[in-house]
Amino acid sequence: MNPNEPSFADILDEFKRGGWIVGFLGGAGMLARLILTDEKYSHFRWFGKVVAGTLVGIITYFALYGIDIAPIYKSVAYALSGTFSQELFGWLRRKFIKETK
Repeated sequence: MNPNEPSFADILDEFKRGGWIVGFLGGAGMLARLILTDEKYSHFRWFGKVVAGTLVGIITYFALYGIDIAPIYKSVAYALSGTFSQELFGWLRRKFIKETK
């Protein structure tokens, strides 16, 4: 392990201090997508999709943590990852179901 690289505990502390906001960006991206669509979903389904967007935003935070790019690009990546979390989870689900058969 490179001594200049932050440990997982350091990354987690940074997430606690303010990185959690990226979950809101991911969830907000999915919420915007749901508002703009013509498809009808139940409230429970809306909640599930926004939570999925939040989770993917958080995963993206950890994936992009050590990458040196402008913060605006990271923010856009967090929001877009949440927006397209539906396709990501759908792809993973199909892949998992296909491999278990």
